[in-house]
Amino acid sequence: MSFPALILTAVVLAACGDSNNLLNAASFENATRTFSVYALTGTSSALPAAYNFTTELLARPQLLSNGGVNFDVAFDLTGDNKVKLLPVRSVVPLPPAGAASVGMLKSASAYKALERAPDRGYTVDSILVVGIGETVVLQLPGSGCIYGEPYYAKIVVDSIIVAQRRIVIGSLVNRNCGFRALTVGIPKN
Repeated sequence: MSFPALILTAVVLAACGDSNNLLNAASFENATRTFSVYALTGTSSALPAAYNFTTELLARPQLLSNGGVNFDVAFDLTGDNKVKLLPVRSVVPLPPAGAASVGMLKSASAYKALERAPDRGYTVDSILVVGIGETVVLQLPGSGCIYGEPYYAKIVVDSIIVAQRRIVIGSLVNRNCGFRALTVGIPKN
């Protein structure tokens, strides 16, 4: 094998490894948050029913004047009071400015025990139904990432207040491009 081929092989292997050799150092701190959203159906249009993980803001799903959307995932309740997670493309399939895909994966790990997002296995743009205590890992569009790396997050349904159609969610978002650590603090990978 030639020297340039060896160098290229080493770079590719490093990029595929766990060391983040080609990534910048993390600049955003991971922190846990708890927020309440309301079911998309059966609630006032003034109440937030969605979340934008990149900005970590609550919203009522809407198509914006620029043709974009203001959320990544919307929330609703099923007839048996489970939570429906609705990725943006399941709510607004073809907004004029487009919407990035959101991948979701139910985790067998408990929320607090889940320390790293898997690198594969996500179901993209499909509705996912979960109950109280179930953990979901999200692969989100990295809108500010130079190479298009995704962001990762984890959420858990803490509780459901059925009479109000309110859902309490615990979350941790890693807004560092390509980093998969889902622990509090500045991630290393």
